[in-house]
Amino acid sequence: MSRTRVRALAQRQGDGRGIAVPLAHRLAARIQERDWADFTCDPTQLANGLRDLADAVAPDGLAVCLPDVLLEGGADLLGSEQGAAAVEATRRLRASMGDRVALVACLPGPADVTGGADGVLAAAKEFLAAGADAIVVLGGPSGSLSTLANVARFHQALALGDHEAHGLPVVERRPLTEPTSAVGLVLTDVHLARETDVSELEDWVDAVRG
Repeated sequence: MSRTRVRALAQRQGDGRGIAVPLAHRLAARIQERDWADFTCDPTQLANGLRDLADAVAPDGLAVCLPDVLLEGGADLLGSEQGAAAVEATRRLRASMGDRVALVACLPGPADVTGGADGVLAAAKEFLAAGADAIVVLGGPSGSLSTLANVARFHQALALGDHEAHGLPVVERRPLTEPTSAVGLVLTDVHLARETDVSELEDWVDAVRG
């Protein structure tokens, strides 16, 4: 099970294979045939869309939130409709999908968030309590997030960043057009376009997984 693989990785017992997690909210909205603004603020649409994405592509993990989506609601991650919808969607996906997929919360960096590192930590705690298996901080380094690693470990979850200044292990990223096998949790290098070809994304997942 994918969730078990991420939990093993958090305990430094990974299986040496890639854990493919596409950043694909826009594609999920297209699969659900939903308007973008409604999709990101409605936990039912968001959870259903991500579940349909999992059915269509069979990734190892789902990104339950993305930095650019959360910041559409402002720098207060927990005070926006987007943030509240993402936390609730995480809770619903955990209940409905069990260990089938890992749930990954991708958060903005401290420089972009109200409260800086404390704001990122507060949001991470909400997602972990809702059932997230990994927190990945993308962008905006401004102070260490080493405390986040301890909080994630308490939840048997993984904490990664995309910059060494975060004080976390650096996450692997692979472009959709040039997928290669990797070890550990792997994200697409960008938030994929709404028009992304599902079969191309399936190929990316297979290549990353190895």
